[in-house]
Amino acid sequence: MNAPLDLPLAEASLAALDARLQQLEGFADQTSGAIDQLVDAILQLQGAHERAAETVCEPAVQPTTAPAIAGELASLQKKLREIEQQVTLERATRDFAHVSRMHPKARIVVFVGTTYFGCNVKYAWLAAHQQAQALELQAWFLPFNDEQERIVTALGGRCFPASQAAWTAEHLHAALSAAVVVTTDHFLNPNPYAPALLAGARQVQLWHGVSIKEIGLRNLPGGRSLGPHLARVLATCGPYATMVGTAAAGEDEWRRWFAFERYAPIGYPRNDVLYREPSAADLAGCDAQAYERAQATLARGKRVILYAPTFRDGRPDWVLHAGLDQLAQAAAQRGDLLIVNLHPVESPQIPKLAPHLPGVVFVQPRTDLYPLLSKASALITDYSSVMFDYLHVDRPVLLYRPDHDAYVQKSRKLFDDKLAELPGPLFDDAAALAKVLRRDDLGQTAGHGAARARLRDRWFDHADGESALRALQNVEVEIRRAQNRDTARAS
Repeated sequence: MNAPLDLPLAEASLAALDARLQQLEGFADQTSGAIDQLVDAILQLQGAHERAAETVCEPAVQPTTAPAIAGELASLQKKLREIEQQVTLERATRDFAHVSRMHPKARIVVFVGTTYFGCNVKYAWLAAHQQAQALELQAWFLPFNDEQERIVTALGGRCFPASQAAWTAEHLHAALSAAVVVTTDHFLNPNPYAPALLAGARQVQLWHGVSIKEIGLRNLPGGRSLGPHLARVLATCGPYATMVGTAAAGEDEWRRWFAFERYAPIGYPRNDVLYREPSAADLAGCDAQAYERAQATLARGKRVILYAPTFRDGRPDWVLHAGLDQLAQAAAQRGDLLIVNLHPVESPQIPKLAPHLPGVVFVQPRTDLYPLLSKASALITDYSSVMFDYLHVDRPVLLYRPDHDAYVQKSRKLFDDKLAELPGPLFDDAAALAKVLRRDDLGQTAGHGAARARLRDRWFDHADGESALRALQNVEVEIRRAQNRDTARAS
């Protein structure tokens, strides 16, 4: 008969093992030897548990304490496997980044998709895809999900697989050879190897709008939020080769938020569609039903009112208290159409919100807004950068901030000095805004029109629908710099 399990000793072993696991979590660069030691400790504890299971001399111990130890042991084993995978991943990405930085660069540009197929990167990629042959470059798209892969492939573009398991040697070579990577947000692709494989490329950051909120390196939460996710987000705030903006006047502000070598006030590619009739390619990734309803409303001689607010940190239910049903009813009384486009951060909540607001037309979650924006007769917004983009069409803007105090206290610090001159009337009450929606003039005055023109001239150095072409010119500059770097190394 085997000796009974020494419970104090087993519990002490578990405590020691747990402490060592915690130490490994805090230092992900521990050597494989440390992991091997943990495995040995688990095996020893497993052996002790098995011997205890064979013991019948301690009936008071075996039925209660032994299963508890077994459960804790299984939990620790699972945790150990996860940590080992994390350490292995971090080692692999570190080594891939090293390979990428030393790998020769070709005329390959990778456009990094965000959570939906849209924003500046979509329109910059479309321009590059259309002109790739003339420019003698390869324009690749790195999708965020399977849907983006299908869209890009259907448009005839070069696309990396959304699943890393489907990557071939060609995909790996293209990523390592890329001279330039174009982003429009934090580079947080679901493929954990993608940023490392592209680490040696020169990054052109398009970002996603003129902001009146704290972003980037100045969007810092309290210490309780310190952790791996925050660290990863902040680490993607640069350094970039080129930071694209809309006006030279904004350079100092962008340097507060991000780190970069060169600032290029060339405008946003997504605004180009506001200067043309959207093409079939422009409409890819859009909400076709909402777009068609807008077209039909305009064809009847009625107005399309687009409500496009920004998101609230941790408060998606604010939408239920914003009075959207009142606004939709006011528009409908004139035969107009109110369409609500929630920010991509909050739009996945639409299936939960829509049943409570049956009269409200929502744009489908995470779809491209800009072709629809070009059809809007008027824009209602709050703090969103879309208000600056809408200045390109010079149509009525209404500011609606029903939860302003809560927003500035719980979400973001504002820089409202950019709006010292409001582009339209400001409301904090749904009833007051609904009343204005019933009016022909939407509460607009000549002063609001003049303010819109001055804001556009201040925050956009270009208003011509050719920002994507300028973006490609900047990409060309960065390609040459990447290849000159290779030449300098070789010499």
